[in-house]
Amino acid sequence: MRRAVDPTTVLPPLVDRPRIRAHDFTIVGGPPGRSTSPAPEPLDLGWRFLALGLVLAWGSGFVLPGSFTWFLAAIPHEMGHATVGCLLGHPSAPAISLRGEAWTGIAEQRPFLVWAIALIAAACAYGMRHRTGVALGLGALALLVPAIAFNEVGEAAILVAGHGGELAFATYCFYLAVTGGRTGTPQERTASAMAGALLQFVNLKLCVGLIVSAEAREWYATNGSVGLVNDYLRLANDVFGCSLQAVAGAMLLVGILPLPLGVVL
Repeated sequence: MRRAVDPTTVLPPLVDRPRIRAHDFTIVGGPPGRSTSPAPEPLDLGWRFLALGLVLAWGSGFVLPGSFTWFLAAIPHEMGHATVGCLLGHPSAPAISLRGEAWTGIAEQRPFLVWAIALIAAACAYGMRHRTGVALGLGALALLVPAIAFNEVGEAAILVAGHGGELAFATYCFYLAVTGGRTGTPQERTASAMAGALLQFVNLKLCVGLIVSAEAREWYATNGSVGLVNDYLRLANDVFGCSLQAVAGAMLLVGILPLPLGVVL
């Protein structure tokens, strides 16, 4: 039988013992051959792959034919023209010839396409509102497309998008080299760094040549694919009304960005 407790009895106070926490103890021993310290994190070799890619890009100039770099640049170049053209209401399609010529067919603007793209971007921004960064980007696109599509800014954007596409792809290549890409293999990371370096180098070389060399400017004025006028000349003469050197100087500043941007991203 349980004994009744007299409520008038004063019970001794409970001793407040400190709680035991896991980090109050340090393991100083363990089974033989087994380490109790945490395993060190693997060393990130992104910078090594970047450096190797830059060296290979430089060395490829002595080994690979010039057409290799030309084709590598032509694909994102024409895709840049076509992508921005479509976004601004111009049905566009890129074309690349094995003879070493490339161009983008850009049709007359369809105003209804401009408003359709803006509405689609706005609807997607609303649908992705739980992802702030994506929603803001889509919302900015919805506002920007009709704002520039019907004036000279749109024409300038289509022209800049060629070399801009090359530089954007170079940035993506550097990003893959630093982060590991799809497979994380040394081969992919090195090849990505090499491709990014080649694209950035040809753009910087073109801009520097147009700024400092009259021979380079003369060559640039006569080597347009299928008889077309090259982008920087059209920007200088038809859009901005300035010298070719001024356009090349502005693009030179942009051309410096792919490597640091790819690393920062």
